[in-house]
Amino acid sequence: MSHYQAAPAHTAPPGAGAPPTRRAAKRPGTLAALFWTATASAVTAAVGAVLVFAGGEDMAEENINDVIADHPDVVGLPSGTTAADIKALSGPIWDELVSDRAGTLSARAGFAVFTAVCLLVFALGARRGAAVWSRVLITVSAVVALFPHALILGDYEPDSVAMLSLAALLTAIGAVVLCWLPPVNRYAKQRTSGA
Repeated sequence: MSHYQAAPAHTAPPGAGAPPTRRAAKRPGTLAALFWTATASAVTAAVGAVLVFAGGEDMAEENINDVIADHPDVVGLPSGTTAADIKALSGPIWDELVSDRAGTLSARAGFAVFTAVCLLVFALGARRGAAVWSRVLITVSAVVALFPHALILGDYEPDSVAMLSLAALLTAIGAVVLCWLPPVNRYAKQRTSGA
């Protein structure tokens, strides 16, 4: 009897003939952070816009009064000029000034709402798989959203609106950064390659 006849039959380990199973890609925490940061940016922008729309001309008049009281030189007035002085001298002109300011505030708020909705929709798309298209659209939406917020922060907006705009601006920047961090990139590659 030869060695080959006495040796036990060689059996393959269980599952050796089957193709290797692949583990599902583990969703990184940065993807959740991306979603919540983009959502926070959208929500703060929307709340600021609601304040502007709800405030209407009253908010615009208060805003003009604040600017005249704090920085009369910004609007070309001599130091010490008050809003009451201007109101007394120019009744219909004052009303037109308030109406123009309300229109400016509303236009910025409307643009901020539009970009907030875009950012939120694309963040929902990125939440599932962090596809490149959704991250590119988040980046574009966030960068476009920076413009109305930069205008709001660079102007003499009401404090509540300015603070919400600052929060929306910072979280939009955070969302852009989170979109392109290595863990999110790896996760997106693993999902597209089926790993």
